[in-house]
Amino acid sequence: MLGLTLLDEPCAKQSDPTVLDLQLRALSKQTNLKQVSVRSIPGAERNPKSIENWIESISELHRTKPPPNVHYTKNMPDVDALMEEWPPEFEELLKEVSLPAADLDCSLTDYVDIICALLDIPIYKSKVQSLHLLFTVYSEFKNSQHFRSLAEGHKLDNALKGGRSANDPDQLIL
Repeated sequence: MLGLTLLDEPCAKQSDPTVLDLQLRALSKQTNLKQVSVRSIPGAERNPKSIENWIESISELHRTKPPPNVHYTKNMPDVDALMEEWPPEFEELLKEVSLPAADLDCSLTDYVDIICALLDIPIYKSKVQSLHLLFTVYSEFKNSQHFRSLAEGHKLDNALKGGRSANDPDQLIL
């Protein structure tokens, strides 16, 4: 029974049962789990080390938690495919004609249709999954080291050419 119903650990560094339960929940991705028992620390004001250990273990849990997976009901393009470079002709066109701004005179649903069409994101009955993919692509661009360095280089170039500060908040760069 030991190992099946109880976890036997060396006594030197025992796992907190609540943290272990939360780790198992994050990995199992089950939805019908029992309630988590909440542990209290008796005399917490005299035991700051226990509080620090608890905070550290929960922080570690959040750092190592696997990212959530979204399963679309219809086929959607891969995020990496959507992040690929556009054809040079389209890039040149974008230098002359900018993408539709958010203040475009149309409804929000029409604006979503326009932006998703420009980015080759299909829209089915509901726009929710298309918007999820759009924001996922946006998040990937914002967090991309490649695009961050390009934006920094662009800010510096603009500052040198136009006499503006590289930290000018009026410049909108990816």
